[in-house]
Amino acid sequence: MKKFFVLMLSIVVVLTSCKESTTEPPPNKTSSDYFPNSNGNYYFYNIFISDSTGSQSGEKKTYYNGDTTLQQTPYQIEVDSFNINGIQSVSKSFFRKSNTGVFYFVDIDTNAFNSIIPDSLRGAISFDQEYRLLYQPFKLYQTWPVYKVSVNYLSIQFDVLTIDAKVINKNTIDLTLNDSTITKEVFTIRYTAYLTSDLNPPQVIYGANGFIAEGIGFIMWDGYSEMINFLSGSNFYLPNSYVNEKLYSYKSL
Repeated sequence: MKKFFVLMLSIVVVLTSCKESTTEPPPNKTSSDYFPNSNGNYYFYNIFISDSTGSQSGEKKTYYNGDTTLQQTPYQIEVDSFNINGIQSVSKSFFRKSNTGVFYFVDIDTNAFNSIIPDSLRGAISFDQEYRLLYQPFKLYQTWPVYKVSVNYLSIQFDVLTIDAKVINKNTIDLTLNDSTITKEVFTIRYTAYLTSDLNPPQVIYGANGFIAEGIGFIMWDGYSEMINFLSGSNFYLPNSYVNEKLYSYKSL
């Protein structure tokens, strides 16, 4: 079952909770902004990975590079490049930002999602083409559904995978970034994934915390590789490992 979940998280990056209209007005620039999204923004993270065999370290760079339209909806392009022990990888994802949150998109037709669904269940899976990374405006203990995959087979319906988010903490802290110290308001968001492959088995649960700062964006990720791969839309981190990504430099236009 864990292998099934790893594949699910690695490939399915089309998660949503509550789908909204894509024609709503742009975000209110006068309110606090926890996800600056100007093209040209970049973020450098130190990476630390540990598993049963030991640990590794490296770097990740994230930047926003232009715009595109997918299924008549405008998106921005995010590029993530990884470098660990000289091994490099680059991935792209597509997101849009609205007054109520941040949503990411992946085209199901271009990935291998269907290949991991048993033949008996193909055609019985229901899912959307976006996942909701953030719900705005933030407040302490705010919760929201991130994504759900459901099966309706022979009149029996159950959720194969659900991911939920909750704001669990809010602090004003000092951050060392760009070789200087700044004070920022930071929210901690707990993302939890629940996997079931049958009607009544024990669930497999994975989680990760995202730390997000006003005027900057995500300053740290900490948790299971399966969850972080899923939310970032990449396949970079190996299964059954624990990942920490910590921001050390950024530019926000």
